[in-house]
Amino acid sequence: MKNYKSLKVSYVNNIHNISLVSNDFKEIKQDEVLVKIKYSTLNYKDALSVTGTTKIIKGDSLIPGLDFSGIVVESNTKKFSKGDRVLATGSGLGETIDGGFSEYAYVPYNILVKIPNKLSLLSAMQIGTAGFTAAIAIDKMLLNKQKINSGPILISGATGGVGSISINILSNLGFEIIAATRKKNSANYLKKIGSHKIMFLDNNFNKKFLDHRMFAGSIDNIGGDLLDWIIKSTHDNGNIVSVGIASSYSLNTTVFPLIMRGVNILGISSTNYPNSKRKFVWRKLSDIYKPKKLNIINKKSIELADVKRYSKILLLGGNMGKVIIKNF
Repeated sequence: MKNYKSLKVSYVNNIHNISLVSNDFKEIKQDEVLVKIKYSTLNYKDALSVTGTTKIIKGDSLIPGLDFSGIVVESNTKKFSKGDRVLATGSGLGETIDGGFSEYAYVPYNILVKIPNKLSLLSAMQIGTAGFTAAIAIDKMLLNKQKINSGPILISGATGGVGSISINILSNLGFEIIAATRKKNSANYLKKIGSHKIMFLDNNFNKKFLDHRMFAGSIDNIGGDLLDWIIKSTHDNGNIVSVGIASSYSLNTTVFPLIMRGVNILGISSTNYPNSKRKFVWRKLSDIYKPKKLNIINKKSIELADVKRYSKILLLGGNMGKVIIKNF
């Protein structure tokens, strides 16, 4: 095999283009690893990049894809050997370095994690960046003393990847889950993955400084007015983890829930999460955090040629669960 295929985003004269290209293999650099990619996933940020809705890549040309799993075929570091099963999420993939929408990837060794024995190449990406994000959000809540008996947890953006896996993990841990969504046809799906109640949202959020106490905590994928309402509707000392901006990156709120109820607003960054700690999160995801409904959450498997079409579907809200990309 003399070359390999990748999906590449480019900007020439600030005009966005996405195309399937052929790449030549090259000499591997010091501390670099060449991985034969088996699976990657289509994340919200990937869809923004592929469609040109937002310029995600830093530069004029790059392979998108925030994550992948695969097999090491060549290594220029003692940390990895040929045949190792590996994965990578975030760490600049699809933004500053070539990402997972490719048949092969040349990557720095320090962004790779050996796949735990309890996970396959497929299940590692059925979890993927979305599951990794969900896991560190849950870790943050539990570290901040979120208790099962304190009350229900609201998951917004419930039908997306992060939302779906958050629901499944938290329900497996014993938490009561309220799934918040605008998709009227999602009830059956949300119940199957672990939701106890479903809240169908509109845009008529209470504008008062404080609302009734409804949730003991939340993982919010939406931002904007919804996040403001969640903050005002959270129990005393509840934890809200902000993980996404599907609606808006703006937040108009007041300090009243913070100083009168002790509500905690927590943030995470799965992209910039320390590489040295990633393996510990993946061990949890292969064990105590392992989602039990991955075959329901992983609704679709597509090929590189289908990514552009499915990116448009995802951004229009026409998808539930995760989309896996088969790169072989």
